[in-house]
Amino acid sequence: MNVIEVETLPPRSSEPLVLAIGKFDGVHIGHQAILSHARDRLQPGWEFGVMCFWPHPMWVLAHKAGYDRWLTPFPEKVRLLTAFGVQRMYHVHFSQAYASTTAEQFVHEHLANLSLRHVVVGFDFRFGKGGKADVEDLRRMCADIGVPVTVVHPVEENGQKVSSSQIREHLGEGRVEAAEALLGRPYSFVGTVIPGDKLGRKIGFPTANLGDLDEYVLPGGGVYAVAVEILNQPEGAPRGNWFGVMNAGFRPTVGGTTFRVEVHLLGFDGDLYGKRLRVSLLRRVRSEKKFQNVEELTNQIRQDVLYAQSMLGLNKRD
Repeated sequence: MNVIEVETLPPRSSEPLVLAIGKFDGVHIGHQAILSHARDRLQPGWEFGVMCFWPHPMWVLAHKAGYDRWLTPFPEKVRLLTAFGVQRMYHVHFSQAYASTTAEQFVHEHLANLSLRHVVVGFDFRFGKGGKADVEDLRRMCADIGVPVTVVHPVEENGQKVSSSQIREHLGEGRVEAAEALLGRPYSFVGTVIPGDKLGRKIGFPTANLGDLDEYVLPGGGVYAVAVEILNQPEGAPRGNWFGVMNAGFRPTVGGTTFRVEVHLLGFDGDLYGKRLRVSLLRRVRSEKKFQNVEELTNQIRQDVLYAQSMLGLNKRD
């Protein structure tokens, strides 16, 4: 994918382009509907592009709690959009200055700089200073520059519009199956294995302590059954795929004060330090709890592992 960083105006382009516009945080099933409509309008020789915005406008304009983190930070968004067939991304730096762009400027200066053949947006797309312009304004203004606009109806699940804020709420409450239904895939994040306090190893359940998660929306505290992919294997070696049990939380039994994510890979025996792991959330096992002592915690972890193995079908015999 060709990623074009945009601070003010996007650079002038002559390649015919179908453009989907939005934040695309999560690339959930609602976003996928927008992308599918855009892809369906491609003709030979045209490129498939998206325009998305960072940091999150909710963070820049209102410092809304949690919106300094993403469901899909930039590398994950690129990965998912590339898999969907997107060839070009206009990655717009959303700042207070950019937020002052009027609707007319956005269309007649920013979009007009591109050789657009079609624009596709969601039904609730708003743009221009103060978000005052809506999809009907977009249609009218794009007609001035000869570009048709398709507005995609909302995708609903259980009578509610699928949204990134819904997914964030589900994850915060540990409802990972509900988040998966709205994403169209298990929610995942990528972190680097860093040194921890090695308590898991001492009690017989070694864990990979994950760092580099500051940009991700993380699930609410608790124990989860997960799938783990080891990404940076030696050249030529297959990527390792494992099931695991993950603890996310403050570790109150041992006096923890910071939120940590630690993963025990079922059946794995090896060195993971420095490895990059993609962790996909499958099911919540239980909420975080403070135990009376480490022995009681160890007994509970043993039960968590047995439950996860049963749920994942790992204790079956042929």
